[in-house]
Amino acid sequence: MKTAISLFVSTTICLFLITFLGCGSDTGDEDVVEPGPVKFKSARPENGSTIRPDESITVTFTGIPENLTTVPGTIEQPQNTTTITGPFSLGDITIELTWTDGTQTLEYTVVPEGMVMVSESEFQMGSDSEKAAKDEKPVHTVFVDTFFMDTHEVTVGEYKQFVEATGHREPEWGEIAPYAPTDQHPIVLVSWHDAMAFAAWAGKRLPTEAEWEKAARGGSVAKTYPWGNLTPKGKQCNFADKNLTHYWWADKKADDGYAFTAPVGSYPENGYGLFDMAGNVWEWCLDEYDAGFYAVSEGVNPISGTNTPQQISTSFETVESNRVLRGGSWLVTAANVRSSTRFFLPPESQNYSVGFRCVMDLP
Repeated sequence: MKTAISLFVSTTICLFLITFLGCGSDTGDEDVVEPGPVKFKSARPENGSTIRPDESITVTFTGIPENLTTVPGTIEQPQNTTTITGPFSLGDITIELTWTDGTQTLEYTVVPEGMVMVSESEFQMGSDSEKAAKDEKPVHTVFVDTFFMDTHEVTVGEYKQFVEATGHREPEWGEIAPYAPTDQHPIVLVSWHDAMAFAAWAGKRLPTEAEWEKAARGGSVAKTYPWGNLTPKGKQCNFADKNLTHYWWADKKADDGYAFTAPVGSYPENGYGLFDMAGNVWEWCLDEYDAGFYAVSEGVNPISGTNTPQQISTSFETVESNRVLRGGSWLVTAANVRSSTRFFLPPESQNYSVGFRCVMDLP
């Protein structure tokens, strides 16, 4: 009797569930979960960072994006993680990604390998301080277009590559070695003509004096040195210190760790990410030296002399007038590694404390 009652109750419950809840039945009307829209998740390198022209960008989505396109760049096969390849144009670029479910904008600054971008802006060139020489005056407003600059001075190793590739006049390596003993030290004993030849081979040029000073200041305003106003004591740059035992003008209380040149990048970078903009070696500039140039300097991309940077670069072999040098060196006092200090030499001069770095125009 109990068994019959239990069976009756079970049957009744099951019929109730079948009627109202579909218990034990297969209606064929199962719910289908539709996937949500595919969304942008992340990018590497990160949005807003600096990349090289040939660097790839990896973009991650929440799913596989349909009809994915990119401008500029190339996509081989859209996946959850998709790679965008260039080459990308130099300067600030915007990448527009578009797919069925949405769009995404990525922004990057594209710079050549081993260089930084110095963006266009005005700055105050020169100095009115008590330490300033007459040729550093007056302070005047200068506007400089965007350009790229080498993060460090041209090294011995880089110059060797140039000589081997072009057959250019080989320097006296034995004379260079005591002052720049490794491939990571800045090249010295190179003339302005040598520096110009290297720059042409590298697809670059020497900086104008205005470009050099703007870059040296690193975005700071009215500062004496790339790092600020504090006199260097050995941690900031390479200059005449206690290691130069036979030089009376050397600061015997300072120790920068080197008697002559230091390997490039041995001291902190400035605000633009540039190394050794003070000290180490004097750096050749494009300009003809003119002690009174600041009094008549044009406000936009000034250059001393009668020719443009392009004209100078195409006929540099014939140049005979004195050329500007900037930045000071291992051989000079702290007063001469100031950002506004000017110096000059004939273009054929070769010196143990003179080297260079290059710049490139924004296309």
